[in-house]
Amino acid sequence: MAQSFSRKRSRPLQIIHRTFGCALNPGHLHLPSASDLPAAFPQVEMPRFHLGDRLRWIPHGNATDWGLVMGRFYSYAPHCCCWQWCYLIWLDPASPSAAWVRADIAWEDDLEPSDQEATR
Repeated sequence: MAQSFSRKRSRPLQIIHRTFGCALNPGHLHLPSASDLPAAFPQVEMPRFHLGDRLRWIPHGNATDWGLVMGRFYSYAPHCCCWQWCYLIWLDPASPSAAWVRADIAWEDDLEPSDQEATR
């Protein structure tokens, strides 16, 4: 059961809310009621990829990133209005985005096995 903050402790949160306005207002999050945990949870589809798999983002142009699966979680995907596996990818040092970020997350449908990079 969630505990409410005392009036004294919630004041900084009120100031932050006034400063950033709707960005922190949960009323602006329009998640459909379908975002409730699936009724059959944890009996859901198995993840396609496993820890240690080498994956890459499905390219939509010339450059794409690739790396190693170091984690995953099952979450509601608002872009497809369903629950999906999401992966934490540790980027390969030669991956284009590795210059400014070491890890990224991606939905399962946005990833594919990366055999080419695995042989490097």
